[in-house]
Amino acid sequence: MPTPAAPQRRRGAALERAILDAAYAELVDVGYAAFAVEGVAARARTGKASIYRRWPSRQELVTDALVTHLPGPDDRSLAIGEMFGGDVTTADALRTVGGLIVQVLASPAGRVLRAVKLEAVTDPALAALVDDRFQAPRRAAMLALLERGVRRGEVRPEAATPLVADVLPAVIAHHMFLQDRTVSDADVAAIIEQIMIPLVSAG
Repeated sequence: MPTPAAPQRRRGAALERAILDAAYAELVDVGYAAFAVEGVAARARTGKASIYRRWPSRQELVTDALVTHLPGPDDRSLAIGEMFGGDVTTADALRTVGGLIVQVLASPAGRVLRAVKLEAVTDPALAALVDDRFQAPRRAAMLALLERGVRRGEVRPEAATPLVADVLPAVIAHHMFLQDRTVSDADVAAIIEQIMIPLVSAG
């Protein structure tokens, strides 16, 4: 933990950003299990009260810090209607999204997110926030992509489900985290061609 320093007089967005940066640094250095608001306060040179007024729990602070530091655009915030014009096929859209998922998971913040997800298995409050801030928005974005494919006649209506929406991110995460593999553009293309298209294609 860094040596405490005198609090700095910052307000509003500047103080919040300093706290989030400090929280992310603390998370990287000590991990979630040892993550403490005291350490964040010391790094941010602010009082603990300033942190608790904004983030009542360490789980909320951790998830907000990760949201702030994940690269963008990313699979949490895909605006499907804005990303893909009418001439982009579902297969091409899936390839683009797959590449973005790899970008996020391969980033330093993505690797920290993986560790936090593992901790969430035994921390129900953290698990709920991880689902709300990361899993649910990503699932909704993927579902929107599949529903777009249905409207284009490229995806079977019965394939546009939350379960199918989880497949692409799950396969990529399996290769990157459980198999400790680098996922290339060619790998993403193979996942789309060999798994996703056969799974969802309208024929």
